[in-house]
Amino acid sequence: MRITNKQIYLTVLTNVERPARRILDLQTKLSSGKRINRYADDPVAAGEVERYRGEKANTLQYQKNINDGLTWMRQTEAALDRLEQNIMRAKSLAVQAANSSKSRDDRLTIAQEINQILEDVVALSNANFREKYLFAGIRTKEQPFVEIRDSNGDIESVTFSGDTSGKIYRQIANGVKIQVNIPGTDIFNLKDGPIATLISLRDSLRKNDIEGINASLSALDNVLDKSLSARTSLGSRMVRMEVMGNALSTAEVDITRNISELEDADMADLTMKLASEEVGYRSAIGAAARIMQTNLVDILT
Repeated sequence: MRITNKQIYLTVLTNVERPARRILDLQTKLSSGKRINRYADDPVAAGEVERYRGEKANTLQYQKNINDGLTWMRQTEAALDRLEQNIMRAKSLAVQAANSSKSRDDRLTIAQEINQILEDVVALSNANFREKYLFAGIRTKEQPFVEIRDSNGDIESVTFSGDTSGKIYRQIANGVKIQVNIPGTDIFNLKDGPIATLISLRDSLRKNDIEGINASLSALDNVLDKSLSARTSLGSRMVRMEVMGNALSTAEVDITRNISELEDADMADLTMKLASEEVGYRSAIGAAARIMQTNLVDILT
């Protein structure tokens, strides 16, 4: 069978292009550091990598949700701590005022401090973080508690305009959500919560009403117990989120390692293969040059 010059040229070209393509593929892997740069490189491993990347994206989102939720919860815990400090101080003052040795003027002086505590507690009821109110339920952009003042500028009552039962959740795992807020009325109940109790105590002090002062002592205990109970519940949820956060951090490391094992290139092995392919490529080019030259001479002679 006669072999034409065209067949020779095509064969030579194929023999040169084949190692050139392999060199290009090796250079791509070396420059990216990945052995899988497209599905065709390893379809099974590429599918596994995509699955792991999806898991990693979910893991990172859950971690973000946990960090966001914990930040909110810590702000809430700090507000409750300040509230409890105020209530304990108010109780200490009420105990002093209930003593029969105290005069009317003494009680009026104590009433002034109670009034300042009341102002701080109302401010706490409207505590906000990143321009969102902590105790407004799900309506976090709206101020939940609005004070009504008398002609002297003192708080005489407070109204609630927030969401009384709105609960805010953060998803921390597939199908797992945790409440991160405390609805305002759970703590600042307008009937017998800290605000109403402090207003009643202040007014009793101003009226020199010993019986009313004694009644406020019991009410303050109830307020403190309710805050401590809410804070304990909040703390248990915080611990759960922190544990889940640690687990997710470990999972992220494992997933990243699995992705690396599947797609990362063996740089030393690739470097050796590239050197070998370059030798073969140069040999193919040299052979092609000789063949082309020989055939050109044949044609001319």
